[in-house]
Amino acid sequence: MEFLHFLNLQYVYCVIYSMFGGTCAYLEELRSQNEVSEMPPGFFEQLIEAFAAGSSVLWTAVSGIVAAFWGVYSALAWSVSGFLFFAILSALAGLVFIRLRELNMYSTLPPAEEVATDFKRYWDELLDEATSSDPKLWKHAVLEADRLLGELLLTEGFEGPTTVERLQKVPEGAFVTVPNAWEAHRVRNFVSSGASDFILTGREAFRVMKLYEQVFEEFNYI
Repeated sequence: MEFLHFLNLQYVYCVIYSMFGGTCAYLEELRSQNEVSEMPPGFFEQLIEAFAAGSSVLWTAVSGIVAAFWGVYSALAWSVSGFLFFAILSALAGLVFIRLRELNMYSTLPPAEEVATDFKRYWDELLDEATSSDPKLWKHAVLEADRLLGELLLTEGFEGPTTVERLQKVPEGAFVTVPNAWEAHRVRNFVSSGASDFILTGREAFRVMKLYEQVFEEFNYI
């Protein structure tokens, strides 16, 4: 059993390890003592040695292919990385340029104040009237809102002696809230005419005021 090396796991490991270019001290020791060469190699040993020789050639070929592929891959990777690096630097430089330009353009603007304009304050007073319990204040709020609408239209270039005539000069689609303005003005006419079949309620007064408000908001009056 002394020469049955195929049963010696250490010997098998050394042979397999040598396939991949490694050096095993145990195998070298056996060969130096001529223990392997004294007996003719068995089938298993011949198979392993043949496989080792073929694997060595194959490993050399595969290593060459992998090395060539790795060289190409490394070149591409470095090229792409360099391109992305310069792209990031360019984007950062562009962002800094835009921020500096915005700072130069807007740094002189006064800081925004949360102070309500005169129009906004007066409008809030009219809304308070529309939500009060006094029907006279409801009517006053609606009539004043229509007057403010007329002033807005005149400012925007729609001339005429009355609000309705100014509304008639507004082309269809001139601004989004044109239907709101017409609806609110129609109710205002009912209020001012004092028609017996029309009753202005608090709910209706508030609804009409919100129609006017949407028009004023579109033109940034409030």
